[in-house]
Order: sequence, then C-alpha cells, then structure tokens
Amino acid sequence: MFELVVVLYQMTYLESSTITSLNKLLASETFPEIKKILIFDNSKQVNEPEGLDRRFNYHHSPSNVGLAQAYNYALSQCSDETDWLVTLDQDTILTKEYLQELIKTSLESAETIVAIAPVIKDQKQQISPVRSDTLRPLHSTLPQGNQTYSQDIMVINSATALRVSFLQEIGGYNLDFPLDYLDHWLSWAIFIKKKQISILSQKLHHQLSVLNYAEQMNFSRYQAILSAERRYYSFYNTQLLSQYQRQLFLRGCKQILTGNFNYGKITFKFLIAGGDNGDKNTKANQ
Repeated sequence: MFELVVVLYQMTYLESSTITSLNKLLASETFPEIKKILIFDNSKQVNEPEGLDRRFNYHHSPSNVGLAQAYNYALSQCSDETDWLVTLDQDTILTKEYLQELIKTSLESAETIVAIAPVIKDQKQQISPVRSDTLRPLHSTLPQGNQTYSQDIMVINSATALRVSFLQEIGGYNLDFPLDYLDHWLSWAIFIKKKQISILSQKLHHQLSVLNYAEQMNFSRYQAILSAERRYYSFYNTQLLSQYQRQLFLRGCKQILTGNFNYGKITFKFLIAGGDNGDKNTKANQ
C-alpha cells in the first residue's frame, strides 16, 4: 500500500503540476494501491482544495516548516498497512507509466531495497539519480535507470518511494536538513545502513530551483544552502569534506572576481568559521 505527500509553498493546488497530473491519473485509472495523498501546504494562506479525488487530504502549516517536518508529519499519519511513502515536490509531472512501474517494482523488491526512484530530468539534464561520491555530479558518468544501487548515488526527494519501516527505523527525516540537502542525507543514510536504492526505467520531468543558483538565487537562499551543504559534509559525508573546502575556496574566489562581493564574503565566512553552523548542535539522525 502507498501513501503520498505533496508539499506546497506559495502555490495553490491548481497551480501544482504534481497535483493536477496526479488527479488526472486517478480519474482515469483507479490505482487502488494508492490509499491516501496528503497535501501539506507551507504557504501563508489556507487554500482548501476542491474537486480532487477523494483520497486527497489537506493540511495547512501556519508557518513554513520546510520539507523534513512535512515529511515527518506525513510519516506519522501513515496507517499500519502502509508499506511505502512517496514524497513529492509541487512541480513534478507524474505519468501513468511511472505509477505502474513503481507499484510493480515495489511488489518485487527485496527487503534490502528501501527506496525506489525514477530517473528525473530538468529539461535535457538528468538531475536524479546522480553520483554522490563526487562534488561534480552533473559532470561525471550518471547512474542509469532499471538498476539497483548499493552505494555512491543520490536521488532527489520528489517521486521517491521510501519503505515506511525503514523511515521508522532511522527515526524519520533529519531535522538538521529542513529543506536543502535532505535528499543527500537520506541517500547517505540508506547506504550507511547497508540498504539499496532501486532506479526505475521511467523518466519524469521536474524543475530544479537550484540548478542555476548563480543566476536565480537570492542572498538569503544562498546562505541557507551554504549552511546545509557545510553541515552535510562536516558531519555526515565527511569523506568529501576536504574536496568541499577546496570547492568553497574556489567558489568564493570566483564570486569576488566577478563582482559578487556579498556572496564571496559569506562563502569565505563559511569556509573559515563555518558561518552560523560551525558547530553541530543536534544529534546526527543515523
């Protein structure tokens, strides 16, 4: 049995390609394996959905709590019969073929497989799965679909199905990563526990907001990502810490040389002193 969670932020359910595509699929195909879809709305205004499949449920958060808390709430609401929780962003286009293959694969998966994910592209660029043993995942050989991996890959949150029993075993999603690098941490946690990720042959399309961060990202967003990535490499995937520090130095130099002084300043602040997150105040969720 599957339960799904779609997290919205500053977008109505009618504007979400995830919800509209899923609702159309449920109208044309029954998919009885899907028992419930939770819409977790992080937006400022309440916007109760109307006219959706009866399996949709709505929960409004009065403040933007990010992804980790939203996913943990969905996990806490799963029934005892639910085997898989599918996490979804608001702008992924779902297909019938994806759902069919996801359901079929879940029935055939060994217990060691605790995550099932499609290949996801942003336009022509594959953004999931990617290699996790390098800091340049889009510039190396990309993992392929229709394969099972036991190490060295990362899958993004959206459209990934997680075995509920595994999520409960590791204590849910790590609140050290309320938004950014949550997917990196989860993929890392799967392999630390000697489990596997199965990649479907199906491909989905998704708009990754940080793919062109230098052109699109405001300063506060950049700080949040710096905080998350430094925490991840400092306390979790520590094998890449020295490479990350070198990359941070080169990034800061480039920002200064191109006139992005405020960005360069905060980059070097994180490099030298750890920014606002040089010390890890919370226990690692492993």
